[in-house]
Amino acid sequence: METLPMFPLGLVAFPGSVIPLRLFEPRYLRLHRDLLDGSGEFGIVLIERGVAEAGGGHHFAIGSVVRTVAAGPLEDDTIMLIAVGTDRLRVIEWLPDDPYPVARVERLPPPDPGDGLADMVDRGRHLLTKTLALATELGADIDDLEPDLSEEPIAALYEMARLAPIQELDQQRILESDDASAAAAILCEELSGVIAMMELQLGTE
Repeated sequence: METLPMFPLGLVAFPGSVIPLRLFEPRYLRLHRDLLDGSGEFGIVLIERGVAEAGGGHHFAIGSVVRTVAAGPLEDDTIMLIAVGTDRLRVIEWLPDDPYPVARVERLPPPDPGDGLADMVDRGRHLLTKTLALATELGADIDDLEPDLSEEPIAALYEMARLAPIQELDQQRILESDDASAAAAILCEELSGVIAMMELQLGTE
């Protein structure tokens, strides 16, 4: 177990995700200074309800450890910070803000691959590509219709979950799953639903 600064957000951070953050609140500007003096690591969890304040009832317990890879000031005196997800985490206890959220956490191992992960990830790739193509037909401006995904199945799963136009709560279900095959099944189910909705829209225009 360890104590980490925390940054509750309205997004799901996955291991491998690149997270750009614009820091402007005084407490998070202080966090930036402390990160420079420390390991550069902090935690991100999805806000369940309310605002970004400490308290286990307001945030999901499963999130990700992220590591600062770049940071610098902007012209308006805010800070642009770039972080990369490294590990999943579970919040054990929220501590008093001082001045930003802090929690005692444990790092979680990667999910078990389960049975049939490679096939499920391949299906996910196909569904994601189809989803992006349909989105362009509906007017979305997407530069890369065939994202260059990792060859490692779990990394590819998390990349697809980040890119997919699905709800944050469904992304959270994928992050929380200790069975990567089950997580890939969630992704495929949600993408299939998105495709059905898009095809209906295109069919009625």
